[in-house]
Amino acid sequence: MVKIGIMFKKQLNNKTNKYQVQIGLNMKKLIVLLFVIVVLFPVVNAVCISPNENLEIKENSVFCYGKYGVPDGINIVSDNVVVDCNNSILVGDGTGSGILLNNKNNVVVKNCNISNYEVGIYLESTNNSVIDHNYLSKNKFGIALFNSLNNDVANNFLFENIDNAINYLPIPLQEKQPIKEVKKEQTITPYEIIEEVIKVKKPFLKEDEILKEVNLVFDKYFNIAQQNLEIKRTIFHNESERSTTIILHLKPKKILLNVTIYEKIPKCVSAYANQLLFETAGYEVVQSDPLILWTFARIDKEEEISYKAFNNIDEECKNLLLAFGIATGFEEFNEKKEIKSNEEIKISKYLPIFLIVIILVFASYFAYNWSRYK
Repeated sequence: MVKIGIMFKKQLNNKTNKYQVQIGLNMKKLIVLLFVIVVLFPVVNAVCISPNENLEIKENSVFCYGKYGVPDGINIVSDNVVVDCNNSILVGDGTGSGILLNNKNNVVVKNCNISNYEVGIYLESTNNSVIDHNYLSKNKFGIALFNSLNNDVANNFLFENIDNAINYLPIPLQEKQPIKEVKKEQTITPYEIIEEVIKVKKPFLKEDEILKEVNLVFDKYFNIAQQNLEIKRTIFHNESERSTTIILHLKPKKILLNVTIYEKIPKCVSAYANQLLFETAGYEVVQSDPLILWTFARIDKEEEISYKAFNNIDEECKNLLLAFGIATGFEEFNEKKEIKSNEEIKISKYLPIFLIVIILVFASYFAYNWSRYK
């Protein structure tokens, strides 16, 4: 009986151990399954997207692999996103940018094949972003940056672009617009420009208060500059640089105080202010449309304002450029000083003749006296 009891006990222990091992294995399988669900489910559940016209990316995105014609390109409109093209091919029509990052931070763009755009990937006022493992070919510029800092753009492949270097200058992104639409662009008046400026600088004003401000500016300050400041424009195109330089020549008739010069630039010159290179300091971008102003504490001599656009400008487009000034006061040039200086010029002109006459008189006098005493 004792032996039977011992044998039964051993069999019972063996079965218990088998059950425990089986339960342990099942628990491990369950843990692995839970890990797969928790960790890999978002990847499995992620849905790839197909790039299309006017696509705006606001969150992490993966493209479905393929070749896509996207003439207007793709615009990334949110910070802190990762865009994985999954080696898809984006093809443009020779204008605009394939992927645009405008005023963004902490964006990653990777594994994209981009061709036939003016700019393959364009970073504008974008910081702390990574452009990684992208293949850019047959664009005008592969990668271009404007006003952008702390970006990693080194690990990319640029091939058969017109400019294979990574470009850090302002690059014109020409809008894809029919010529007829450009020709329909309307001229704007100084009154409308001042109204725009006040709306931008004082958004808290009501409509009637804005109109009062505009009328005040025109009654007090606009006419002062209009009557006492001559503004002429020179425009010349540099074919080698593919740029057009625009110069405003300011010639005051009186000394002008606290002067503001406004320049309204039509779309046919530049779509945005950041596509222009301003060579004269002291400017402010009122609107990126663009509307620019320069300020001078005093204009008492001829001055020049210059900037560059990176395209050619036809005559009709030149006629849409508008510049004017406003000034808070003026002073007369000092005419007395000018008269005095003229008199000084006359005296200095005849002074040698007077000196020669005086020398001759003294010489004659001494010669006469010398002959008498001798």
